[in-house]
Amino acid sequence: MRFLHAADLHLDSPLRSQALRDPDRARRLQGASRLALARLVSAAIEEDVAAVLLAGDIFDNRVGDVTSRVALATELRRLSRAGIATVMIRGNHDALLDYTRYGPLEEGVVILDAARPTLHVRGVAIHGIGFEERHVASSLLPRYPAAEPGLVNIGLMHTSLGGAEGHDPYAPCSEADLLGHGYDYWALGHIHKRFERRSETTLAVMPGIPQGRHAGETGRGSATLVEIDANGVRAREIALGAVAFETIEVDLARAASLGERQELIARALRSAARPDHEIAARLRIRGAGTLAAKAALAQRLAEEACEEIEGVHVEAVRLVSAPERIAPGVVAELAALMKQDAETVGFRDAALALLDDWRTAMPPDVAEAFDPDDIDALIAEGLDAVIARLTIEDEPA
Repeated sequence: MRFLHAADLHLDSPLRSQALRDPDRARRLQGASRLALARLVSAAIEEDVAAVLLAGDIFDNRVGDVTSRVALATELRRLSRAGIATVMIRGNHDALLDYTRYGPLEEGVVILDAARPTLHVRGVAIHGIGFEERHVASSLLPRYPAAEPGLVNIGLMHTSLGGAEGHDPYAPCSEADLLGHGYDYWALGHIHKRFERRSETTLAVMPGIPQGRHAGETGRGSATLVEIDANGVRAREIALGAVAFETIEVDLARAASLGERQELIARALRSAARPDHEIAARLRIRGAGTLAAKAALAQRLAEEACEEIEGVHVEAVRLVSAPERIAPGVVAELAALMKQDAETVGFRDAALALLDDWRTAMPPDVAEAFDPDDIDALIAEGLDAVIARLTIEDEPA
């Protein structure tokens, strides 16, 4: 028997992308989460699954438009007509799943909660308890039903588990307790990076986000196809995302001219192109030479290199220092001191306060691109850019 498991659709949550400056590309990218949903439904029908399992955060609290709910209902209707059940739980972003305010979604869709924590589908017991408020500080696991003897047992849970970088603790639960609860499969949600955890009797999967929304959510989004039979439980990742944010490393140290540098950049971008989804590329350029003092020129060279490459756009260009190339001396000592200072709690707190001031002064759509959760990456990139400029003379012009 097969199930398709997904979570964290964040339907209609805006992509934070430099590509949105291009009106044609913006129209394509802004519908990326809906396209991921449509691909999810098509995959479920093609794989002839017994049910689609949605482990919370189908919506996004920052996007309260009921048209998002209509879009979801339209796609779930395709599942219902194909005889495929949809079983879901509420996550911390799912205000639009409020039956009392908006009514039921679609025939064949079941939202599990404390009042109805279990649904039986073709001899499989599916258990779940969703969020009843925006934040749940304690584990929901003690409220889950015990495994039903003689049946395959699946659990849906929206949880931060033991914690993850960039994610606040929501319904925290230890992996050991989860795997020891007696279920065969745990369909998890909340953390946007895919991973699996397995014991002798249980498989737990965090499927990741189906469509990344910014450069911090790299790779192509996916769902997980689950197959359960006499041989146990197996899981396979199924790609869904219409846009993948990728980091591409480019070394220009051996380039002798501006033209050679642009060709190396173009070659790296061409190798990243994919036929079935768009690439939002963040370039990390080493050995930039005099380009380190001309960040705008480096950005322009990269964008020009992209013009002839279908399905690839430049999200950002970062000039990265190469510590092994810094000759001993004042610059090397200064670089070491700056890195040491940047790793202190005081520096990080000061950077967060400064970022907060900037975000307050920015238009909301611009501020979205500077997420406080990305502060460590922003500090590292800024430090690399400064060191790269200090070491211009150490690299070929």
